[in-house]
Amino acid sequence: MSSFSTTGLLVFCALLGSAFPLKCISCLSKTSTECEGESEIECPGNCMTGSQHFHNGDVDVKSLYKGCANESLCGLFGSLTQENDVTIRVNAVCCSGDKCNDDEFFLPKEDTEPNGLSCPNAYCKGTNEECESDQEIECKGSETQCVEYRGRVKNPDDSEDDYSAKGCINPDGCKFNFGILIAVEELERILLDC
Repeated sequence: MSSFSTTGLLVFCALLGSAFPLKCISCLSKTSTECEGESEIECPGNCMTGSQHFHNGDVDVKSLYKGCANESLCGLFGSLTQENDVTIRVNAVCCSGDKCNDDEFFLPKEDTEPNGLSCPNAYCKGTNEECESDQEIECKGSETQCVEYRGRVKNPDDSEDDYSAKGCINPDGCKFNFGILIAVEELERILLDC
């Protein structure tokens, strides 16, 4: 076979592959690390598996998403800590290939080493006015920025609350803020400042 026909065949195969959408596993579990009733969905790009751990006092929820990839989120790990009892961790893994997103729930191991940064530490539920506090929180691992947030949020249990908080966040979490979350939905933003 000549090099021209080999190149032509490779180009034809690439075009043929791009003409058909990718098949991805699809499911959403807001309160579990396993999806019930997985199905199949056609996606124009890559597939994605997203894992999230949301902890707020007595509420401790792990969530899992499988489906079409939001390409801007691929490879991101978001981490946020407010007070010592409010944390959100979320990880997005993308892949290319039919039904390649069969990954299990996965979050990178938490780095608990202090990184030298301290941030204002405040958490108020039921208000989106500034939450005042003279306390600070010692930031750890990849959480190398301070954050202040005020707004209204829909929680994993579908309840809605106003929050005002200050704490530590990593660059991915700040850059993509609520766009990266699985089972927490921002309803109204008053302020997000990193």
